[in-house]
Amino acid sequence: MHWNQISFEVNKQQADLVSEILMGLGSISISYSDSQDNAIFEPPVGETPLWESIQVKALFQSEVDINLVADTLSESCNIKIIDSLKVEDKIWEEECQKDFPSMQFGKNLWVCPSWDSKKMSSEDAIVINMDPGLAFGTGTHQTTSLCLEFLDENPPIGLTAIDFGCGTGILAIAAAKLGAIRVTAIDNDPQAVTSSYENVKKNHCEDIVKTLHTAENFKYKPCDLLMANILANPIIEFEPLFSEIVKPNGTIVLSGILEEQVEKVIDCYSKNFNNIKTENKSEWFRISASRIT
Repeated sequence: MHWNQISFEVNKQQADLVSEILMGLGSISISYSDSQDNAIFEPPVGETPLWESIQVKALFQSEVDINLVADTLSESCNIKIIDSLKVEDKIWEEECQKDFPSMQFGKNLWVCPSWDSKKMSSEDAIVINMDPGLAFGTGTHQTTSLCLEFLDENPPIGLTAIDFGCGTGILAIAAAKLGAIRVTAIDNDPQAVTSSYENVKKNHCEDIVKTLHTAENFKYKPCDLLMANILANPIIEFEPLFSEIVKPNGTIVLSGILEEQVEKVIDCYSKNFNNIKTENKSEWFRISASRIT
């Protein structure tokens, strides 16, 4: 058995109409990607923006007449199919799993999905068991990788920590497994809080890590380490809060910052933090600093 896949480009004004047409013609899968390499890093809250120019890939069962699909798109939207190919049937779950192997961060820290039985390269390996899901942060993105590498290099043994914008809870779990005595994982997305809670249980860290939603009525306890793998604008917005809850001589780790935003973030935090250091992977930067006493 095989599937028929077509690809073409549209502008974002056409996206909804094209999607309706494809579904009406029997498409079982439609994916959008950026055709001009113009990334969207900080969309407004509550919005799901599209790029100006979009590459569309649509998958159909083998019996669907692709010529009819092409003619309909041409007549309805003046769209010309760029490519058409046959996709052999596979065990798609296994194909997806190939994209998420075990990953090593620093010397000893590993993130391993449930289906990968790869042996760790060291007996001292510290393993976080985590499968990719809808919440952000499984170690594959540079911003998360930068934070995990920091934790591996600076294990928070005996410290208290906050993972602000916890996503999957990966940083909170890493901190707990690397020796933190109390970790608060907090997010404004209920789905992220649920994901974090499940991952914390899976990694047997529930005695150390507490997951919270920002809407819950609680008071932040001062912490030795605060990690915020979010984005530059909220990082700047939350500076007064972060400066208040990080203990004197405590450490802050900020990630999700683009190169052109680094100086602005440093300027914002330099009044309350010193020993400021930066590290980057590609265009993404991590800033770490110590709270001034």
